Amino acid sequence: MDADPNRRSVAEYLQRAEMLYDLGQVPDARAEADAALRVDPLDPDANAMAAACALAAHDPDEALTYAGAALAHKPQHSRAMITRGYALADIGRRGEALQAAASVLDLDRASWQHHVHYALITRRAGAAQPALDAAWNAVNLAPSQPRTHLALAAIAESLDMSELAKRSRQAAEDLGPDQTGVPVPAMPAEVSRPPRRFVDADPDDPRWRDKIYGPGFFRGALGRSVLLGIAVVFAVPALLGSEIDTGPRLFLAIVAIAAWVAWFTVLRRHRNPE
Repeated sequence: MDADPNRRSVAEYLQRAEMLYDLGQVPDARAEADAALRVDPLDPDANAMAAACALAAHDPDEALTYAGAALAHKPQHSRAMITRGYALADIGRRGEALQAAASVLDLDRASWQHHVHYALITRRAGAAQPALDAAWNAVNLAPSQPRTHLALAAIAESLDMSELAKRSRQAAEDLGPDQTGVPVPAMPAEVSRPPRRFVDADPDDPRWRDKIYGPGFFRGALGRSVLLGIAVVFAVPALLGSEIDTGPRLFLAIVAIAAWVAWFTVLRRHRNPE
């Protein structure tokens, strides 16, 4: 049976995914990456692209899974290593994030891009001076690249070095578009994040009901608050009600534990800001 002539190759799916990702259309880029993975589930580039999309969608756990799949078949895959570093920092695995950042830098210490990512990953993992040093190294390696100055500005801002941050941003603006003529985003693509949407009960906000109630009861802030309230209300008498018989106390404890488990499960599954 002949292959479907309309079916695209992995490279074609990924080319479109890269374009969409650079435009900030992360869900569409992820759809293209998933299509590439259906063609070849083991392709390192497709897994790395899926990892980058997951990271941009605030899902570092999934990003780690895809980055690991890419690295399993290509241990020195640059993008997968970089994404893994950011994901580890995002979930608080500081030591592993610092090691991942060092591995990225060891790939090519003459690369300003690797110094930029090392700086941003280590800063996100809590390091200060190593991140600042790496950002300066990136600027020294490529003073004509706006991204190096933007990375230095980001590190400086996180360290409350407002004057350095201001000068660095001005330097990036003075340089204008990068050498390809394409306007430079504020951060490298792997660091991109869509804006977070925080719960806001302002009555002037036309979406305040959606933010509180959510598309499903327990996906909204109100539903999660109800679960937490049930857990607390039943836990207090279960723990402190010494005059309550054993049977009722056991029942209260079971309800409290069930509510805590439900609250934690829902919070983890829908951990993105509203």
